[in-house]
This record gives sequence, structure tokens and C-alpha cells, in this order.
Amino acid sequence: MPYPEQPHAYPPNAYPSGGYPPNPYPSGGFSPNSYPGQSGGMQVSGKDQGTAFLLAVLLGYFGADRFYLGYTGLGILKLLTLGGFGIWAVIDVVLIGMGQMKDVHGLLLRRPMYGQPKYEQGTVFLLSYFLGQLGVDRFYLGQTGLGIAKLLTCGGAGFWALIDVIVIGMGNGKDADGNTFR
Repeated sequence: MPYPEQPHAYPPNAYPSGGYPPNPYPSGGFSPNSYPGQSGGMQVSGKDQGTAFLLAVLLGYFGADRFYLGYTGLGILKLLTLGGFGIWAVIDVVLIGMGQMKDVHGLLLRRPMYGQPKYEQGTVFLLSYFLGQLGVDRFYLGQTGLGIAKLLTCGGAGFWALIDVIVIGMGNGKDADGNTFR
């Protein structure tokens, strides 16, 4: 069986489940369109969460993240309203950072998955976004030493806290054991 690249790489209506092929790795093995360890191989988008997050942060006021995810109409609307006067742009940054944004096909965005994830990305992102300068995110992840250092330096004068928000928002953060987030 050929190794599937992306959901849209197959001709439409070739498969009964909305035009997407069945997961060729039903035992939960890795494929570019499923997360490892998921029973039935949960389908994920060919679009990357890291790319979408950076577009939302840097060009979200112009709808670049929505265009990237395939939402052309919403991208135009976001562009014309300058990110819904800024409110919509911030909401999209938070949704993508929490790992809750889906592409135009309704699939979760692709991100790296390693180890046995114990923590929810949404929880870690919100802790980092709102309480990162106090090191709460690091304490939560079991990284006590880094949490103390981050607390004593006020998040490295804000730089360390900002970097953590970006890394976690892109879906690349890890806990004390090296596991990514669910």
C-alpha cells in the first residue's frame, strides 16, 4: 500500500469517508496523517500547527493563518477587519496555541508526538501564556528547577516566558520526561 502524503493527495470520492483514505496503520502506528498511539489512527491535517501559529502571531491581523488553513472567505474577512479589530487575531493565536484549531477539512493540525503524553497542550499553553513569567508552566510540567529559575528571573525578563509561549504554541513543547503534549 502506498504511503499517504496528505489527505488531499487522493482523488475526491475515491473513498467513502468524506474523500479521505482509511488509515493504513490501524494498530496505531505512525503515518504522516495519524498520531502514533491513537487507536484507529486519528486523522490529522497535512497543515502544520507550528506554521499556523507563527502566521497567526506575525500576520494574523491580515488573515494569513486562515488563508493557510484553507478558509479563504474567513481570511478575506479577517483581512478587511484587521483581525476583527484585533480581537479575532488574538483568539486565533490562543486556539492554535492550545492545539484546538482545525483545517478546512475539520482535521486537527499536525504536530510532533513523542513518548507517552501526559499533559494537555491547551492547559500548558494557557499556563505559559498567562503565568509564564512566574514559572507556573514549568512547575506544572515537573521541571521544578526551571520553574524556580523562571520565577526568580521573572521569566528571564520576559524573554524566556515569550520563547516558552512560542515553543508550546507551535506544538513543540515537552515535559520533564521528554514527552510531547496530548
